[in-house]
Amino acid sequence: MKRIHFIWMAMVAILLLTQPAGASKVVVLGFDGADAQLVEQMLAQGKLPHLAKLREAGTFQPLMPTNPPQTPVSWSAFATGLNPGRTEIFDFLKRREGTYIPMFNAGEESSEPLLWGERNPLYLALIAAAAGLLLPLLLLALLKRWKAGVVVGVVLGAALGAGMYWFAGRYLPEEVPVAQNNRKGDTFWGLASQAGKKVQVLRVPVTFPAEEVHGTFFAGLGVPDIRGRIGTPSFYTSRLDRIEGENEFSIEVIRVDNTQDRIETAIYGPLNQLFFRPEDEEERYRLEEAGVPERIDVPMTLSIDPASQKLRLEVQGQNVTLGVGEWTPWIHMRFAFNDVISVRGMTRFKLLSLEPELNLYQYPVNLDPDNAMFFTKNPITWPRGWLQDLYGRLGPFKTIGWEEDTWTITTGLVDEAFFEEDINFTVADASRLMESLLQEGDFDLYVQVFSFTDRVGHIIWRLTDPENPTYDPARAERYAGLMEQSYVQMDEIVGKAMAVIQNQPDTLLMICSDHGFTSYRRGVNYNTWLVKNGFMTLRGQGSTATLEKLFDTGDLFNNVDWSRTQAYAMGLGPIYINLAGREPQGIVSPGREYEEVRDAIIAGLESYVDEQTGARPVKRVYKREEMYPQFNLDVIPDLRAANDLYYRVSWQTTLGGVPAEIMEDNYKVWGADHCSVDPSLVRGIFFANRKFTRTDPHIMDLMPTILEALGVQVPAGLDGKVIS
Repeated sequence: MKRIHFIWMAMVAILLLTQPAGASKVVVLGFDGADAQLVEQMLAQGKLPHLAKLREAGTFQPLMPTNPPQTPVSWSAFATGLNPGRTEIFDFLKRREGTYIPMFNAGEESSEPLLWGERNPLYLALIAAAAGLLLPLLLLALLKRWKAGVVVGVVLGAALGAGMYWFAGRYLPEEVPVAQNNRKGDTFWGLASQAGKKVQVLRVPVTFPAEEVHGTFFAGLGVPDIRGRIGTPSFYTSRLDRIEGENEFSIEVIRVDNTQDRIETAIYGPLNQLFFRPEDEEERYRLEEAGVPERIDVPMTLSIDPASQKLRLEVQGQNVTLGVGEWTPWIHMRFAFNDVISVRGMTRFKLLSLEPELNLYQYPVNLDPDNAMFFTKNPITWPRGWLQDLYGRLGPFKTIGWEEDTWTITTGLVDEAFFEEDINFTVADASRLMESLLQEGDFDLYVQVFSFTDRVGHIIWRLTDPENPTYDPARAERYAGLMEQSYVQMDEIVGKAMAVIQNQPDTLLMICSDHGFTSYRRGVNYNTWLVKNGFMTLRGQGSTATLEKLFDTGDLFNNVDWSRTQAYAMGLGPIYINLAGREPQGIVSPGREYEEVRDAIIAGLESYVDEQTGARPVKRVYKREEMYPQFNLDVIPDLRAANDLYYRVSWQTTLGGVPAEIMEDNYKVWGADHCSVDPSLVRGIFFANRKFTRTDPHIMDLMPTILEALGVQVPAGLDGKVIS
């Protein structure tokens, strides 16, 4: 009997030893854009002590990103374990169905009726009338006064019905905007939640609107500013010269007259999509004549005190006085569509100068937590009230998905010192949020993504590259250290997480990033190459493509002769064939002609030499079937041009523009990138506090690995594989 018991115990022990090591909890911290090569360099220099401890006790490997290595693309693969052909998040931009117009790929805006839509006045009037009729009828019936009840009911019902008809017609919109997430596939936090695990997910890109989970959720990249954009700062200035921000990056430049002591201006708010929706010019004229505003603004008064060199801001009863170089606290405001419906926003200002010109910066207006109506259809958090709870406990912080302002510095309106202030402000808030939630420990799975490492890379990396066209030795001496400083901040955040879980040996800690970086010295205008090589034909000279056109007018590709165009480029590397039966004015026949056009473009771009440098800007042009085993034929681009180091697709190509020359130096402060580079050249990072033996992990592999660690069944058919 004892022998049988011993054998049984031995079998159980062997079985347990051969099972994958589970975890009572899993903590995943993502750092957008953290570059493997720079991390390895700083580890060797002893500058990342906490990550070094993770490497020694567990694992460090470079992490292969998706193709293309873009933030929304890689994080979508991270979440689902699927390749971009299946998530259908394959670029920042995609074609709007049935057109040649680009739109954001990760999400889009639609609308749905509010209650009964255009029938609201009638139906609500009938409900009010019925209530007005029945209530006195029932009450007076109890007193056996039927006739009086009928008379009072008819009068009251008619009055209430008429009043409600007027109220609904005047104050209630027929439709309300609704955000839609276009990512396909089940997420690991969703599957864990379904399996009964309690999850906390914060700021992962491509997660707006917030997902309903067993736990809590705070959406990341995709959450718009109050204007429905990725982020629109405003710059109040008395300057009269042209400002670059009025071009591609759509900084809102608002002119003010600093010769007056009291300046009346406004904080620009959302477009009036509830009540200003003209279908033609005649209806636009009717709405304007009726006084319906196209945009909802909040009045603001600026008062200059020359003696004290102070500026006073007055916004909806809030008064703040600023000196030069000072920031306001968060200022909250109400954007009223009418007396009943409004949305609430919040922003911060910094006074840059009073003399000789007034220059006042305003951060993009974030959605305020106190937005019950907006969050009903477009929640930022789950549960919807969790955002208010976090604010109550931790104080205000940014809600917009693209948290750091990378636009204003790109226009030259502010410098790197300003950018550093914004980065440090954002990092402090995100770190405080993480520490608080980790210490509470109310989760089985915790996931949080930090974006500052990516934003610093885009803006500061150029100062570490003397060959970059914007490299300035004096500026580099002062600010190049911000690049490594951001990685030190990353290491400190990891250290804080390690300190919280150090007494939890069963907790699996994973650190990852979605891609790396390279200097962006030269840009490739792919549409110009297509024109010069006979694949695209133009009618005259087109105008400059801008984000404003992308967001508001859609006036892009306006000079292309589609009847003589075989291919066109938009987005960060995709090239589309003008295919008959798919494109609105397609001319290339499916089959043999389609393949001939693709092969010709591939051969031409891969052999193209940049005359200025003697290098080949394009490392490889991928056919879509080479990148993805499965994909939607009508959605995924036909080709993707992947750049070599130091090159990127040009800004104008991204929006469908056609500049005069194929190649151009990149003189923008946005001096480093990854989006159109070959993924093998810009790898991310993977750390863990356990030993993993795989030496070639892919970001898609993290999803099944996390599920297995939690003891949740891994779905069949994933592209990602468990990292053993």
